[in-house]
Amino acid sequence: MQNLFATILRFFLLACMATALVACGGGGGGAGDPPGEPVGRVETFSIASARTGANYAISVYTPESYAAGTRTYPVIYAVEGDARHGYGNLNVTRFDALKQVMQQRGTEAILVGIGGVDRRNIDFLMPGAERYHAFIVQELVARIQSQYRADPARRALTGLSHGGYFVLAAMILEGTAGNVRFSHFLSTESSTGGGDPNSVYAFEQQLADSGRPVPATLFLAGGASGTTNGTFVASLYDRIRARNYVGLGVAHMGFSTTHVGTDVPAFEEALRRYFP
Repeated sequence: MQNLFATILRFFLLACMATALVACGGGGGGAGDPPGEPVGRVETFSIASARTGANYAISVYTPESYAAGTRTYPVIYAVEGDARHGYGNLNVTRFDALKQVMQQRGTEAILVGIGGVDRRNIDFLMPGAERYHAFIVQELVARIQSQYRADPARRALTGLSHGGYFVLAAMILEGTAGNVRFSHFLSTESSTGGGDPNSVYAFEQQLADSGRPVPATLFLAGGASGTTNGTFVASLYDRIRARNYVGLGVAHMGFSTTHVGTDVPAFEEALRRYFP
């Protein structure tokens, strides 16, 4: 009888311990466990461009929700996606750094990283920027639209330094031609395009002379230290804002960061404003 009582008591105690573990989340999967971070999916391919004659490695990130639905998503095209400028870790590319920001914020958008950092002095600056822009809008965008559920009305272009200049050049080229392909132009720490500020101002004057509307948003981000392009970016913002281009929303923000260090916080701010 005593042995039976002892067996029952041990069983009771073990059951209580198991219940306590479940109640405090022991063993994982309990109601109090924090949800896992969304991961999403990355696919890669390459495009041999007929416009530039170069081959570009492309990385495409889709958020976790993409696989389970049928809706369309905004697309953010990031030039110099293979650049390793030093985003906290020298092994991290610009594509990876921006993707991580999107994952942490839970941004429901597609990110397209465009390789070709070795061609930045050709593709991002005029006159090569015209051919590179044609590659993006005529070849790359067409492929993304055909293979992914991409929203053509919400399409952003982002670049840093010479890449930031290219973003500005893309807006000027599209606006002057009266065929704006991107809804958002995100230019970070724009360079002067290999020339001086006056050459950029003369380029922008072409858009003003066209008299055409620019139905898009331009977000200009600059650093604040002496080694950044922040002063030039601020002057560029003042100039473009004073134009009062029809349909163009212009915003500017300065960051207390280095030249490259401006990229991630500027991108995060752009997501907060335009892709919440």
